[in-house]
Amino acid sequence: MVVGIAIGLSLAAPRADAAAPDIIVQQSSHQGASLELAQQLRERQQSLMALNQRADARDRALIGRKAVLATYGWTGDPDDVTAVLPLASYRVSAGFGLTGPLWEAEHGGQDFGASLGDTIVAVAAGTVTEVAYSGAYGLRTIVTLPDGTEVWYCHQADVSVYAGQLVDVAAPIGTVGSTGNSTGPHLHLEVRPAGSPVDPMDWLRAAGLTP
Repeated sequence: MVVGIAIGLSLAAPRADAAAPDIIVQQSSHQGASLELAQQLRERQQSLMALNQRADARDRALIGRKAVLATYGWTGDPDDVTAVLPLASYRVSAGFGLTGPLWEAEHGGQDFGASLGDTIVAVAAGTVTEVAYSGAYGLRTIVTLPDGTEVWYCHQADVSVYAGQLVDVAAPIGTVGSTGNSTGPHLHLEVRPAGSPVDPMDWLRAAGLTP
């Protein structure tokens, strides 16, 4: 009987250990699932971090753009801007429609007195269609807006754009000079919606500016 019991015990022992491989497999499966979830969590965290970084960069860019636009008279939402003032600092001089010995005909634009070399920016986005000396206008840049309106920037000392170039609103296009028929450094600005000039001050005010 003792021998039988011993044999029985020795035969029963393998059955007690038979479940061990299943336990190991289950533990391995749980570990694999945990690792996969951890990897997914890391990937989501990295994706969220990248989104936040892009959002921060956009916010910084908007803050910088808002400051630039404010320098040229636009204080609203940067996404809504359609026009800005052509100079950061100026004094209003000869206005639209004046006549007299200083002009060959009626004054077709608005003069902005400024210091020689001050930066002139595009009052609106468009395409540069001309950069050339033009008689009494001196060194002139013409930017044509999407609706066909031409904006003339005259008497410049130099330019920083070329014909065919696309320019954004508030992009530098040149500097204040006294070329052509001029009695001192200033910008002569003309706005021509349909070939004939209109009062630039009215046009700027209609765009939400206070020149």
